[in-house]
Amino acid sequence: MKKEDITGIIVYLGIIVLAVIFGLTVLQTHSVNSTFQGFGYVVYIICSVLLGAILNGFLFEMAHVLGAKIGKYDILSVNILGLCFYKTENKTKFKFASFDGLTGETRIVPKKDMVDKANPYPYLFFGSLFFAVEAIAVMILFTVMKGFQDIRGDLAYAILTIGAIGLVILLYNIVPLHIDSITDGYRLTMVSNPKNKEAFNELLRVEYEIEQGNTDIEIKVFDEITNFTADLNLNRVYTLLDKKQYAEAEEILDKIVGAKDSVSEKVFIRARAQKIYINLITKNIEEAREYYDKEVPVSERREISNDVSMTSIRAYLLMSGLLDKSRSECIIALNNVYRAFKHTPKNRQATEVALFNETLQKVVDAHPDWELEGYKLEIN
Repeated sequence: MKKEDITGIIVYLGIIVLAVIFGLTVLQTHSVNSTFQGFGYVVYIICSVLLGAILNGFLFEMAHVLGAKIGKYDILSVNILGLCFYKTENKTKFKFASFDGLTGETRIVPKKDMVDKANPYPYLFFGSLFFAVEAIAVMILFTVMKGFQDIRGDLAYAILTIGAIGLVILLYNIVPLHIDSITDGYRLTMVSNPKNKEAFNELLRVEYEIEQGNTDIEIKVFDEITNFTADLNLNRVYTLLDKKQYAEAEEILDKIVGAKDSVSEKVFIRARAQKIYINLITKNIEEAREYYDKEVPVSERREISNDVSMTSIRAYLLMSGLLDKSRSECIIALNNVYRAFKHTPKNRQATEVALFNETLQKVVDAHPDWELEGYKLEIN
């Protein structure tokens, strides 16, 4: 299990513990004097929780929007609990979409003339600031209304429940660690490094350009390796692979692999996978095996085999087919291809199809009797 997964489990367990404590103390005490009893009280609690999730999700993303505007960013989309509002052709549209966060996600890009100057701090800090203001408002309203023995007393505890949910979201988002989603707290610790701040804006710009279909773009390469700079450098590697400029790509990958302690496990494993891929695509088997046996421990090989991404699948397929000569392992890799490809940005799918099919053909040529040709990808 990855370090990020363990951290995420701890955070979620903490949230569950807080919820249980709140329910067994505050809500259980209130249930005795509530105007709602039995099943009615259960419905009252459920409605309070749902309202709290919606209201706090809305407030949190509005805080992100305001912070982004102050920081000189353009808003690409605002997603609140799966309800995504986005702009296209100067029109605001709506769709249901997944999001990276606990209750939503606001995606941004630096204004065209502000890539070097856009300030991410308001965007990352305003969510916590809004919740602090909400906490003050909740405590004032609760103090004023809790003494009533009628519906106003129930409203007071509903407001307190909404505030408690806001507190949970705040605690989740200020965690300065990389968990299942990238929290504001984690980003804040990262951008405190000036290089990371620069890379943060550059990464937003590059990802936006890629989404717009501009694959042949200039991407700055950073020598100081952090999670942000490594992510950006891996984007550069991708464009170099598309152009078959393997030597330059390897130089970048070597910097990331050499900074293992400075990046997340996912970033490191995908950099290692790209390095293995280049070795097996461009070098003879003896040279590639020497690197594989000497530099890639069993634990990393296992991580690559478990990572469902096109980057790792290409490496795993070559490892299994050319080095381990295991058809069954190749089949395991190939069975994950369509799931990984589905998550590949559309404007990169053509490049990934070419890279993957070249990889598969190399294994097919080495083992024509394995009958793997049917797994080749096509652009629909």
